[in-house]
Amino acid sequence: MALRDEVKEQQNKLKGKTFKEKLNYFWDYYKIHTIAFLFAVLVISVFVKDIVTNKDNAFSAVILNSYGQNSQEDFQADFAAYAGIDTDTYSCLIDTSATYSADSMSQYDVAFVQRIAAQVQTGDLDAFVGDAQAFGHYADGYLFQDLREALTEEEYKKYEPYFYYIDTAAIEAKRQMDEEDILAAAQEEDPADPMNPSSMETPVPVGIYLESSPKLTQWNCYTASGETPIFGFLENAAHPDLAHRFLAYLSE
Repeated sequence: MALRDEVKEQQNKLKGKTFKEKLNYFWDYYKIHTIAFLFAVLVISVFVKDIVTNKDNAFSAVILNSYGQNSQEDFQADFAAYAGIDTDTYSCLIDTSATYSADSMSQYDVAFVQRIAAQVQTGDLDAFVGDAQAFGHYADGYLFQDLREALTEEEYKKYEPYFYYIDTAAIEAKRQMDEEDILAAAQEEDPADPMNPSSMETPVPVGIYLESSPKLTQWNCYTASGETPIFGFLENAAHPDLAHRFLAYLSE
């Protein structure tokens, strides 16, 4: 049947019908077409909205194991104002909800490790704050910049008393061991004090202890755990200037 004849036939069927009957007929006959059309409109609308509302990232940081997720939005807004970030145009993300445990290494922990590695590789993460366990895990993986290169002379003098050190000689020696030797060595030797470079063969400062940070306290980060957080500058950070501002903001 030609399309014109089919349309004419449908029109004849609707002659004399009430509006409700016409509506029911339309729904029965075009139900699948209507649902498909509405779904297509919805998908296109979401896609267009994402394109229109998506903001370029001005700054991104993770505050690991802080348990301060309830204050994350206020934290982000306060730092954005401090750093002069226009949040109408750019995004400012400070993730205070992330958690990680090197002891459990659940599927969530493995996924988080992969996420951080990907963000560092692509330069999508500018600053990192974590408790001793989390920071130590990533520091052993050379995730953080050498503070002798990252800090200005003024910053170096200010933060040197609070440096967190790694021993690169010990890390490289550990990498040559198998798992059993690593476990045996850990039982026989006391771990080096990260604040005592004299106990290390090749000490490298990679972190800064943020003792009594007023801003972290204000945003309820680490208040429950009582841990002393440690700050690190990440390799490949896209916004190093804002990472320095973030350190100043946290330590003022």
